[in-house]
Amino acid sequence: MQIERSATSVSWIPSDSIPAPLKIPFEQGVMHYDPPPPLTITDLEGMRRRGEFRFANVLRAWIDVQDGKIRDYGYSGGLLMGLTPVSIGSLNMLLPTKANQELRPEPGVTADAVRFVQTAGGRPAFSFLKPSAKWPFLVTRPFTIWTTIELTISADGSSTQRLAGASPFPRHWLYDHAGDLVEKAALTQAMLWESTAFGRHTPWGGEDQVPVVAPPETALERILAERVMQGGPRPAVRELAAGEYLFRQAERGTSLAVVLDGTFEVRVNGEVAGQVGPGTVVGERASLEDGRRTADLQALTRARVAETAPAVLTAEQLGELAQVHHREDSSAGQPG
Repeated sequence: MQIERSATSVSWIPSDSIPAPLKIPFEQGVMHYDPPPPLTITDLEGMRRRGEFRFANVLRAWIDVQDGKIRDYGYSGGLLMGLTPVSIGSLNMLLPTKANQELRPEPGVTADAVRFVQTAGGRPAFSFLKPSAKWPFLVTRPFTIWTTIELTISADGSSTQRLAGASPFPRHWLYDHAGDLVEKAALTQAMLWESTAFGRHTPWGGEDQVPVVAPPETALERILAERVMQGGPRPAVRELAAGEYLFRQAERGTSLAVVLDGTFEVRVNGEVAGQVGPGTVVGERASLEDGRRTADLQALTRARVAETAPAVLTAEQLGELAQVHHREDSSAGQPG
């Protein structure tokens, strides 16, 4: 019996991920941000045709199982490059990007599973001019974006996946065989990417980078995060260094926040209750109870959040969000 499974990463540029030095082409309307991908992918090719992502690393692989033992295995899928939206005056174009050769090491085989690894990526439709010590004193460096996916297929038909490597920019989301979002790169580091992601500092030059990852938000959080970001007064964006606290347990709480970048550790009464990452809405429980935060929320990495008043959401929405957080960890609670 042949068992085929897949894992897919989608790489895209969020509207809040570009620092000031790199924003000019976006502010001038030449380059464009990407819409957040769906929580479940049903039409990847349609997304590509519409220019909704930069590239997709599609890892498909199979194993052949006879009498409960793995007899054969192999790769069966690969890269799907995106189209970059570019506008020049009234002219709107979708420019193809240049793919790099896929890297596929020999699979790792055990008695009951096979682990496949695939690195894929390419160059976007633009490059940067960088200073050079030699004539002509400016050089064009083709900065590379990539992901490295690990997919493990077991003889019982189950499979697991993880984002094992990725360029520091843009955002990378990982989907399972069913097309559901299961993991996301928590940080977008455009300036680090701009200064390092070329030549030997890529998997094709011998170097990969292990991303900080976070679990996905819930469908309700996706809806409420969009309301916070677009449904009222523009929220205040706050930056935190690793180790800083967004909330402290028992302090007065007058805001809720959407995590834009980075990861936070949640602690209740000093005990670790979990982690939250981009897309998560936090802080709602203080507005529903006695106005006190119910957990510590400490940045594990550099982070950015969008803070606003709880009034941007209805009491019913706040209650639904609190119930979701309570179900996720009923024993320890969630950030409030």
